[in-house]
Amino acid sequence: MSWPPNSPDLNLMEHIWDVMERQLRAQTLPCPNISTLPDRRLDIWYNLSPVMYQKLVASMPKRVAAVLKAKGGATRC
Repeated sequence: MSWPPNSPDLNLMEHIWDVMERQLRAQTLPCPNISTLPDRRLDIWYNLSPVMYQKLVASMPKRVAAVLKAKGGATRC
């Protein structure tokens, strides 16, 4: 299979980082200082839903098809 190098559409970790960032931004209290950020990120990481991971893995066939259709270009996945 021809696999486009550095394709963020096929890198599930990029999507996980996005989910984590959205959750961090949605917190009602902003980080009072930079030293609290690692703890908040770990808290979000350890509380991510297993269902989210399952959905990401299940979406891979659709993602691969979209990247192939776009000839390695950006997709909406």
